[in-house]
Formats: sequence, C-alpha cells, structure tokens
Amino acid sequence: MNSPTFQILMLLTVILVVIMTVVLFAVQQANREIPGLRAWAYSYLCGLLLCVSFLLRPHVPEGPAVIVSQVLLFTSAWLNLVATQIYTGRRPWTRTCFGWALLIVLGLASYLTWQQPEPRLRLALILGAGGTLMLLSALAMLSAEIRRQPERYLFTLACGTHGLALLATSLSLLLIQTHPTDLERLDFVAQFVLIESIVVLVMRAFGVVMLANAHITAELRHFAERDPLTSIYNRRSFMTLLDKSVNLMQRMNSPLSLLGLDLDHFKRINDTWGHGSGDQALRHFVQLTTEHLRNEDVIGRVGGEEFVIFLPNTGLEAAACVAERLRALIESQPVAGPHGPIALTVSIGVTLIAKGETQEAALQRVDEAMYRAKAKGRNRVELA
Repeated sequence: MNSPTFQILMLLTVILVVIMTVVLFAVQQANREIPGLRAWAYSYLCGLLLCVSFLLRPHVPEGPAVIVSQVLLFTSAWLNLVATQIYTGRRPWTRTCFGWALLIVLGLASYLTWQQPEPRLRLALILGAGGTLMLLSALAMLSAEIRRQPERYLFTLACGTHGLALLATSLSLLLIQTHPTDLERLDFVAQFVLIESIVVLVMRAFGVVMLANAHITAELRHFAERDPLTSIYNRRSFMTLLDKSVNLMQRMNSPLSLLGLDLDHFKRINDTWGHGSGDQALRHFVQLTTEHLRNEDVIGRVGGEEFVIFLPNTGLEAAACVAERLRALIESQPVAGPHGPIALTVSIGVTLIAKGETQEAALQRVDEAMYRAKAKGRNRVELA
C-alpha cells in the first residue's frame, strides 16, 4: 500500500470524499428533517478519516493503523445501512448490535495482526463485513416504494455493486492461497478495491443527494396539495382530483356522488372554547370521517369548516346511506375539550353528478342541499 500509484489514488479519493462530505453536511444542516441524511453524512466522514489514515499508514505502526482502519471502514458501512433503514422507514439496528459486531471484527483483526499475522485473511475479513453491510443497504432500499421513487435506483445500484465487489474480493482472498508475506499481490487487491470504491463513492453520494432532493420535493408537494391543519386535500387539489374523476366516471358511465359537509355552530366552538379547540374539532371530524371512508373515496377541505367528499362508483341512494352513517358517527363522538367533551354535529348535502354535468354545477347543487339541511334544523342529511 506504499506504492506511488496507491498514494496518488488515495490522494484523489481524499479530495473527492472531502467534497462529498462537505456537501452532505451542508445539505443536512439546511434540511434537518430529511430522514437518514445525518447518518449518511457521518458515514462519509468516517470514509474521509479512513482515507487519511491510509495516507498516514507509512508513518504509523502497523498494529494501531490496522485497528483504526478496521473501525472506520466498518463504522462507515454500518452508518450507511442505518441511514438507509431510517430513510425507508424501517427500525434501525441498535447501537448495542453495532458494538457487539464491531468487537467481533476488531477481535478477529487483532488476532490476525498480532497473534497469527495473516494480512490476507485480515483484508478478507473486513472486506467481507463491509460488503455484507453494503448489500444489506441495497436490499433495505429495494421496496415497493422504489417504483414511485426512481431516485432510489442509483443508490441501490451503487451499494449493491460495491457490496458484491467487496464480497467477491473477500472470497477470492480466502480461496486463493497466498503466502502471508506476498504483499505485492495484496497491494494489487487494495488498489483494485480503491479504484472500485472511488467510483461507488461518487455514485452513492449522487444517490444520497438525489434521495434528499426527492424527500424535499415530496414535502413541498405535500404542502402544496394538503391542508396544513387536517392533512387532507386542500381546495385546489381536491378540485383537480374531482375533475379527473368526473371525466373518468363519465367515460366509464359509472355513478359519482358528492357529499357537502359543514360543521354546525363551529363559530360557537371557537368563541366559547378558543381556536385551539376549534382546530381540535376539525381534526377530530376529519379523523372520524376518513376512518369510515373507502380507499377510493376522496375528502377535501374547501372552506373553514366546509368539506366535500366524492364517492366513485356510488349512486345517490348509497351515498345518502354513507352520509347518514357519517352524521350519526359525528354526533355520537364528541370532541375531547380542555373542560370536558364538546358536542359536534354536521349538516350534509348529497347529490349525484349527472351525465355531462360540470363539477361546478354539481358542487353548486350539493352546496344548496347542505344549506337546506342547516335551514331545517342542522344535524341532518338533505338530497339534491
């Protein structure tokens, strides 16, 4: 590992890893909510320290240098796996698992350095451990969500390729009999692993940045499409979905019903118990409603306490039954207020979108039906 070629490659790697580490930490500082990004940044920091340790290898005793490099390489690969698990919503492996795994690796490395000097087996050990963790990272990223997030392909490819390359190199070192002092061949293996690692480091860094960008884009899309208080669709997004659904249902000649809902005496709740209780009432209403709707049904908040639901493949009679169930449900489950339960009722208008009818005309009719329900005493369902 003291050859000029190796030192030049290592210097190039240090420069690249410094740039990538700085970029990842900068992105992480600006976007602390991105899951797993902090662990990825520290993974690259460990990789940077590993490269520096290799550059300083000629000036450091072999034993401590081996221990340091083994710790940094294993920790970097472990943090990459933990970051991947966090990003994909999985439960990350605990620090206890990391501690025990690291102790096993270090114990074997120490034995193969001082008790039974075997550079070939020692290199095979750490390459095998790192390759396994990289493959596990690739497998963790491979999930159903990858179809909706193509950004994951580059990261998965980088980790999977790197893991297979490290495992193949480790296996070849175990199978090919080499004299323990044949350092020239080990130096060639180290250079091969280093060149492959440079390519993967760049690919993986780009993959992480793309994943961070995908998360930010998804968050922005969520804020643009969703009501911040209740997390259901806002008026603009709901109207867009309704327009698409109207066109689809009319092409398929299938029924599409609308429900217009308005919470009764909502201003009284705000005036009596405060706006915090009003917000709680809105969230309570949305939670109860969404729990009793089908996956294909869509609800949106179109005003302060006004909501609209469209029910695909649902006729007027069935929609009226849904509305009555929701009305009874809301009435039976008051909001838990700071000074006791707060009664909550809802007035609902129901209509069936006629063939060739625009969504604006249907919304006008369901709105009129909902106001008729209010005029007739509230807490009731009216058909249009």
